[in-house]
Amino acid sequence: MTPARQPTVTATLLRYLATASKHRVMYPAEHPIVKRAMDDLVQVVDLLLRDRETVTFQIYSDTFFLDNQMLPEESLRNTALLASCLERAVGMFSLQRGITAAEIHAFVGVLTATVAAVRAAGGPEGMLRAGRVQHITVGPPKDSLPADMPVEVEPASAYDAGQTVAQELHTQAARRQSLDINKARVFLSAAIEVVLENRWSLLGLMTGKNYDESSSYHAVNVAILALLVGTRLGLERQALMALGMGALLHDVGKVRVPRDVLNRATTLSAQDQEILDRHPIHGGDILRDLEGLGRAAAVCALEHHAGNDGSGYPRLPGKPRPHLFSRIVAVADTYDTVTTARRGTQRKLRPDLAMRWIAVGLGSTYDPVVSKVFLRMMGAYPVGSLVELEDARLALVVRPSESRVERPVVQIIRDGRLADTVDLNATTALGIAHGLDPDEANVDVEALMAQQPVA
Repeated sequence: MTPARQPTVTATLLRYLATASKHRVMYPAEHPIVKRAMDDLVQVVDLLLRDRETVTFQIYSDTFFLDNQMLPEESLRNTALLASCLERAVGMFSLQRGITAAEIHAFVGVLTATVAAVRAAGGPEGMLRAGRVQHITVGPPKDSLPADMPVEVEPASAYDAGQTVAQELHTQAARRQSLDINKARVFLSAAIEVVLENRWSLLGLMTGKNYDESSSYHAVNVAILALLVGTRLGLERQALMALGMGALLHDVGKVRVPRDVLNRATTLSAQDQEILDRHPIHGGDILRDLEGLGRAAAVCALEHHAGNDGSGYPRLPGKPRPHLFSRIVAVADTYDTVTTARRGTQRKLRPDLAMRWIAVGLGSTYDPVVSKVFLRMMGAYPVGSLVELEDARLALVVRPSESRVERPVVQIIRDGRLADTVDLNATTALGIAHGLDPDEANVDVEALMAQQPVA
């Protein structure tokens, strides 16, 4: 998959269509705010159609698509527009070159008319015919994607959608509101598509960001890592959705931990540590009444610190070990936690040392099969590891080796930028001498990873 230009323009179009529709409902048609919003929308449509004959948007399962390209971030940012379309039986709309401002006004009129009025006009098609619209066609909603449709997703769009969802879900949980699980489905569907197409593209987006284990970055990263393991274990798509939901919400119980404990910059007292250690119970309680995918999320929230051998917390009486999904989330959670910014007296670990940390707990704290899959999947030096080669050059790991975990693909760092790519598995005369701490080496790994094309 390669980044395309259209999603940026598409995001603008959907945003302006949503804005024009909102203002059309709030103000009279002649109001200056409405006129300005409509003028902006007309200009964006004209821009989008300059280099193509038609642009078609389809809605599948609460997600906008541009032709066959999934638009998760745009879908989450324009939920009111998406709902307006579906309520009026507009599951597809296609704009053709030659479209006029009057036709665009008529289409916005369909999206802002009452549902009863749209039905009385013979549906959205009938309302557009009455308005003499010739360059816009609409179609009914569809519940599922065509089986033969090749879906494309921009990795960055999927990752950003995850941030949006994680923040909203945790805010809803903190306010004791119902969780909008459907929004999580949008992100997970996109993430699964990306992982199945190119499982390493999302790892590059995860690497080097400055965050801690309480942030939305952590929730999204654990979900991505869990999905990567799930695909390696051969889980079907529905099982991956359930696993991803559990991983995304595994720490939701922390919203009930006092902020002064959660954000403590010093080592916690035994009493405060006990308070923090109750977050899995809080998470299970928050999620226990959810149906469908929420049930798996409740299990993962409760069990992800229990330990493969039951030595963790909380105790699970009468259960030999946690659910498989909980055991997957436990490994993903540990890796992302120990490699990110740590509060108190702890320092974050280098990625290669984190892998050793997990290896030490293999069979006791962590499921041996899951751990071995994770270790082979990530490699001895995971993506984003700063290493010194045997010839003393610095390099950044950009892709694991498929066969030899200690010989990944690296890029040489020269004058603060990524230069030559070296596949150490193919270049046996050169290897990695040791890993390096980016802070001690004064290397900005996040800036270097930003130079990598996401494909």
